[in-house]
Amino acid sequence: MLFILLLLEIVKKKINRPSLNKIVCIGIVILLSACSSHKRINKEASKIRCNKTIHFIFDEDSNFAKIEYFGKETIGDSPYPNYKNTFKNSIIELNKITNAEIEFKQKLGLPTKSVLQVIMKIEKIVWVISRSSAVMTADLSFYVDGEKIGVIGENKVHWAGTKKGNLYKCLKNGTFNFLNVICFK
Repeated sequence: MLFILLLLEIVKKKINRPSLNKIVCIGIVILLSACSSHKRINKEASKIRCNKTIHFIFDEDSNFAKIEYFGKETIGDSPYPNYKNTFKNSIIELNKITNAEIEFKQKLGLPTKSVLQVIMKIEKIVWVISRSSAVMTADLSFYVDGEKIGVIGENKVHWAGTKKGNLYKCLKNGTFNFLNVICFK
């Protein structure tokens, strides 16, 4: 977002070449740092090992959690994502990068000793937008054998972001945090 504002400033005022070079360099640094937490999760997730297969089931009541906005006004608006598909995609991605067998399932299956069934519910989504960044947090509840485990998923961007992209990374982060609680490294 900051980079877009700087580019708009360049168009309004004909900024000299050295200033333009500085702005471009700052923009590149911002872009590279925006992905750092997501890359950290990918690296850390490869260390997770679980002694059971985990089946994740999406709680349909999650669809009632609307995104709450705080802070600065946004430049554009992206459509609301399909929460279930976004969660499913985050599980598929985590399955690729972890040493755990995790799967997305449409509904609960028959209980077995080798499979841990987990119901995930999105309780609340908050998106705080400031001048130079935007932080989305999702309060998630994971239900395992009747026990509720509350986890927060978070994603911070220094660049423009969409509801779907930020929610995807929030859900991936939250599920990663959950796996850190129930699995071992």
